[in-house]
Amino acid sequence: MSNPTNNYIGSFHFRVHVEGITAPINSFFKVGALTSAEEVVDMMHGTDRSVRKMSGRQDWDDLELERYYEGMDELYAWRESIVNGHFDARTVRIDYLRADRSVVRSMALIESWPIKWVLPACDATGSQIAVEKLTLAYETVQMLA
Repeated sequence: MSNPTNNYIGSFHFRVHVEGITAPINSFFKVGALTSAEEVVDMMHGTDRSVRKMSGRQDWDDLELERYYEGMDELYAWRESIVNGHFDARTVRIDYLRADRSVVRSMALIESWPIKWVLPACDATGSQIAVEKLTLAYETVQMLA
């Protein structure tokens, strides 16, 4: 029998895939929220004194991903290619997983590219794990499975 307390979807079970990167990317521990917003357009009809509202352009906020720093890899090479003037938009897929690692929902970020990369700060007095951050811009999100 199904028990609601063990059927939840934890935000801590996910997987990230980047088109064209063959090595597994298992070190992401945080993916920001996928946020969509739509412009509201105010308009009036003729002499109507009421302002009407209609939907306008849709926009997706940039997405920040965090992972344990592992040095140079294919993900960093993708960013470096863009810095060097070779625009390379790819599909990035985020899989939300159940505890048994089966996919609940997949979200594809269409025409994604890294717009910001942050190398972890160095601190000889600390004991934190080095964390790098990658920010992606993308055109839209497509819901898959």
